[in-house]
Amino acid sequence: MLLTTSRLGFQYYPDDRHYTPADLAAWLPILRSFGTGWLVLRASSARSVPEEFLRGLMDEGIEPIVHLPAQIGQLNPTDVEPLLRAYAAWGVRHVIFFDKPNLRSSWEPSEWSRVGIVERFIDRALPFWNLQADLGMIPLVSPLDPGGDYWDTAFLEGVLRGLARRGQESLLDRLALAAYAWTFGRALDWGAGGPQAWPESRPYQTPDGSQDQRGLRLPEWYTAIGHSSIGKAMPIYVVGGGALPSRTTIDDGASFEQNAGVARWITGPDAPDNLQAFAFFLLTSSPTSPEAYAAWYAAPDQPNRDVDMVRGALLAAAKTRRPKSLAHYILLPPGTTDPVLWALAGQVAVRTPGAVGCSPAEARLAERVTILGSPESTDEQTTAQLERVGCRVEHLDPSAIAAAARA
Repeated sequence: MLLTTSRLGFQYYPDDRHYTPADLAAWLPILRSFGTGWLVLRASSARSVPEEFLRGLMDEGIEPIVHLPAQIGQLNPTDVEPLLRAYAAWGVRHVIFFDKPNLRSSWEPSEWSRVGIVERFIDRALPFWNLQADLGMIPLVSPLDPGGDYWDTAFLEGVLRGLARRGQESLLDRLALAAYAWTFGRALDWGAGGPQAWPESRPYQTPDGSQDQRGLRLPEWYTAIGHSSIGKAMPIYVVGGGALPSRTTIDDGASFEQNAGVARWITGPDAPDNLQAFAFFLLTSSPTSPEAYAAWYAAPDQPNRDVDMVRGALLAAAKTRRPKSLAHYILLPPGTTDPVLWALAGQVAVRTPGAVGCSPAEARLAERVTILGSPESTDEQTTAQLERVGCRVEHLDPSAIAAAARA
């Protein structure tokens, strides 16, 4: 399995019925043409995504994100556990349970009307998250509706603070956020800077002249909530986002023009480092689906006439990437003062000259990065971020080197 180095992805069909070998063969060339790194797949507890389809994606370096958008309360952890174990055994790392828990429609009416909806969501979701963590997967908070019946930023803050109150520190170390980030027809920099830049904005209230999270820059607001709630930025996976065409009028290309800008942002230096994936909505759809208006392709050989605006933006961005200013950087664990590690870094630098330090920001400037540390101390997120900006990354385990020296 190849691990992706690209943030760019798509949401696949909005149903769970297009996972045949023929489907995979038809769509892989299109996914490759965009440099796709992620594909969001709809599934259910009764119908899994076939192993062959998943492995076919992963062999191409495309990571699947499996989404089970059941109404809250309709899934039982005991019933789902065999399915989750199968996904883990097949190499799937990302599975999302539920969808938009801050909307009334995602709950039974009697459940929504009771007080303490955030705490009850934690009660329902926590067994799934802990099971995922036990299986070595990445637990993901369900994506919230931007704004929503219960304001999404307040809901998210309540979830994170609630987990901290319950002593779920080990889970919070692994937990990530799924999200939706639509442009809503606004400028791509709407809400840039997050709540620090727009302190007047409050849940349910965005004063005239201010801006809020309901735009492309929603990940910056969720990042700030992570810092204020649990003291760290959390990995964010946008599982549906971008500019949508009108449902009622013929699209004049404006949505794809905006999505070309979204693609430049995803692949450029301004997107947050903790943004792991951004899946455009929607790759394709059955013609009778309510979501067909948003599909980029009616069929593999029937693209929207403006799709190449996005592909062209990606190609142009790839050609204009800045050259690296360092040939080699040896990256040590953050803040390490271990003299053995520093001495070993010096030995590596003698063999292959390079700068030595603890800064991932400096490492991004290098063509080649050697990460020095044990597998337990290696941060997958840091590795992915370095590879995403074009670094060639290798890992050296000090204990393995010492064992080899003694042999």
